[in-house]
Amino acid sequence: MDLRTVDLDAARHIRPGARLAPYFTFGLGYAQASLDRPVTGTLNGQAVTIDDDSGMTANVGGGIPFFATKHLIVRGDARDSYINALVDKYDNSLNTVETTVGIGWRF
Repeated sequence: MDLRTVDLDAARHIRPGARLAPYFTFGLGYAQASLDRPVTGTLNGQAVTIDDDSGMTANVGGGIPFFATKHLIVRGDARDSYINALVDKYDNSLNTVETTVGIGWRF
């Protein structure tokens, strides 16, 4: 399965300019899923088949970047993502919790 997402996010930093600067973030986007083959299963006792689909996405979360030096940044982030694709024709959606840890370099 290939799942492609494109999101446009906004972030609100709580302590801009501080070495430890937590933030909240939210965004909207679009997802497109291409399955290798249809997936079959049951939903509320009914047989269902899921195939290629696309739809809107939304996410909300927060993170904490730590500015270790003038250029080196270490950060953590957690987001709840909503994907209204694949199962939307069955009045359902996918929700995932994503966590990331990263190292960045500010030029």
